[in-house]
Amino acid sequence: DIASMNAQSSDAKAKETTLSDIAAMWQKTTQRSQERKREREKRKEEEDPTVKPIFVASFVKKTALVWRKVSKQHADQRFAHSQMRGRSKLGEVVTSKSSSYMFVTALIQGIRTSLLKTDLKQRQATDPLVRDDFDHFTKVEFILEQGQKCKFKDYAPAVFRQLRQMFGVDDESYLNSVGQQEGLSEISTQETGSKSGQKFLISHDGRYFMKTTTASEARFFMKVLPDYYRHMKDYRNSLLCRFFGLHRIKPGKMHLLIMGNIFDTDRIVHQRYDLKGSTVGRAVSEAERKKPTVILKDLDFLSEFKSIHMGPERKNILITQVRADCCFLQSLGVMDYSLLLGVHFRDVKEDQVRSSAEFAHGRPSGGGKHQTKTLLKTGSLARVAPEKTHTSDFQQHDGGWSSQDMLPNGQLVTGNEIYFVGIIDYLQFYNSRKRAETMLKGFTYNRQEISAVDPKLYSSRFCNFMCSIME
Repeated sequence: DIASMNAQSSDAKAKETTLSDIAAMWQKTTQRSQERKREREKRKEEEDPTVKPIFVASFVKKTALVWRKVSKQHADQRFAHSQMRGRSKLGEVVTSKSSSYMFVTALIQGIRTSLLKTDLKQRQATDPLVRDDFDHFTKVEFILEQGQKCKFKDYAPAVFRQLRQMFGVDDESYLNSVGQQEGLSEISTQETGSKSGQKFLISHDGRYFMKTTTASEARFFMKVLPDYYRHMKDYRNSLLCRFFGLHRIKPGKMHLLIMGNIFDTDRIVHQRYDLKGSTVGRAVSEAERKKPTVILKDLDFLSEFKSIHMGPERKNILITQVRADCCFLQSLGVMDYSLLLGVHFRDVKEDQVRSSAEFAHGRPSGGGKHQTKTLLKTGSLARVAPEKTHTSDFQQHDGGWSSQDMLPNGQLVTGNEIYFVGIIDYLQFYNSRKRAETMLKGFTYNRQEISAVDPKLYSSRFCNFMCSIME
């Protein structure tokens, strides 16, 4: 019995050992299985398909932001260059949502109606003028689509028609430019630099500016119109801004002058200056300099550009015309006018290479749109096809006059600059307000250097300054 009991006890211990071993093995197996599962889950997390799209999306987003920034920079450069062209599209296009829409609509309809009047069309542009033509005016009334009744007054239509004809502007081209409302833009005073607060418009092709003016300025201009006409007729090279029409619109009794663009060119005008011969307050701020269409002033010119290179003969021709124009303005009793100067820098080296290549291949220098593109890129003078509106000697190089440089041996050669010049803002009569300004500023500054001085001093100082900056 004892022997049998010992045998059973040893069998039980053997079974317990076997079960404990199995339990331990199962536990180890379970642990390894769990570890493998965790590893698989870890690898699965590392290879999660959502991670890659997030990375790709981030990369695409960053790339898009960089591309957008570069594209914006290129667009800004293209916009700046388009604004810098002579016939720039400044300002904002007038639409039906613009505050000036009604005024512009009435203006365009009035101009078209006036130009298409049969009595003006039947009269030849070359017919001699009489005194009554300078006092004559026409009135038209019409109702806009919005139901607004308007009255349009056209001053001295025959006189302005002859002035336009004198400067190569026929009725059809004038109507196509000024009589088109689509694309017409309004320019802010910040872009023009004007302190008068008047409204500025520019035609869709950039050839004509339209400026509202006060009733007193309109009356003054009509008073001196016969003298202005004779001066422009006697001096075809006059630098005075060309006026092509004077109108009045009701309601509001707004007077508006239409004038030619001094920068009558498709070239890029790289630098622009408004020069008076005065030094008091005649510099622009650093903030204004960042604008692509900034117009610099006297002190800016003297510190940076310093002079324009015309050569002795051209300098004499230009100064003679400046003196003739200033003498005329002095006789009218006006002052505070400016010489608007634009400078285009030609790429002479590239132009010479292209010209040599064309000569070697026997190709002509002209040619439509290709001519214009080449002209703008290289600044060639040989490719310029003269326009009918470039009637002045100072416009013979695509609306401007090329510079001349003198070599050490004394020979004159064509320079790499083209100058666009004109006298603007010359309807300011020396009235009591300007006299008071002269007196007040005279207490603080040297009276010889302030802008508001009497017409005689202003004319003399203006001529002397222009003479001093020309070489």
